[in-house]
Amino acid sequence: MKKFFVLLFSAACGALMLGTSCVERPREAERQPDREADSLRAVIAAKDSLMNAVFADINAISENLAQIRSRENIITLAARGEGPQRPTEEIADDIAAIDRLLKENRAKIASLQRTSAALREANRRIEGLDRTIRDLNDRLTEKSSEIAQLRTELEERTTEVTHLTQQVAEHGAKIENLSSEKVELENRLNTVYYIVGQEKELRDAQIVDKQGFLGRTLTANGKGRLESFTQSDARLLTEVAVGHKRAVLVTPHPEGSYTLETASDGKTVETLRITDPDRFWESSRVLIVSYK
Repeated sequence: MKKFFVLLFSAACGALMLGTSCVERPREAERQPDREADSLRAVIAAKDSLMNAVFADINAISENLAQIRSRENIITLAARGEGPQRPTEEIADDIAAIDRLLKENRAKIASLQRTSAALREANRRIEGLDRTIRDLNDRLTEKSSEIAQLRTELEERTTEVTHLTQQVAEHGAKIENLSSEKVELENRLNTVYYIVGQEKELRDAQIVDKQGFLGRTLTANGKGRLESFTQSDARLLTEVAVGHKRAVLVTPHPEGSYTLETASDGKTVETLRITDPDRFWESSRVLIVSYK
């Protein structure tokens, strides 16, 4: 009887343990789908993060390319002379900005390449990503070549501008010299000489001679020296002080191109006033006024 209760107790314990084991196994099976779902969500989140990074880089590269294209068009128009003239310093600044954008694009493309490599390692692939990266690389290489060409053209333009500046400076110096020569020539052409003196003193100085019937006509002596004369500018000389009676003009000057202004006594010539300088000096660049 005692053995029967022992066997019954053992059977009951075994049944209890078997029942417990059977309960735990279904619970474990219920948790498995949750873990797989969590893992799948993590994979999807990682892929979404990579996708966002890819599109962010592609958008940034596209915006940079648009800025490069805009600046490049401005530079090209300026180089062709079709747009407003811009200093070479501004063009150089544009090229430097394009260089910075190209460097940013290279960094973005490198980031895309790393993302593509990570996707390949995870046995995942974004359709067309590798092709997009290749296309962007090709465009970047093309733009780099264009910028190198623009930089060369800018250097040539700078050299040309320097050369033209030197030529302008040389021409400016020539023009200045010609202007100086012109001024000097005009001054020489307008240089006149005059003297007011007593007849005897003028004859003694061989400035005038007496000719004609009984030696009554005074004429200018072509051998007379000009040291005794006053030098002046025909454009500025408007009157010559005389202050003597019986004053006459020895040198030929057209009537109507001057007047002799007398004092109140009507005999003393106070001033010779030149009213028409061009006509007055056309026959002689020398004025000799003689008085007794």
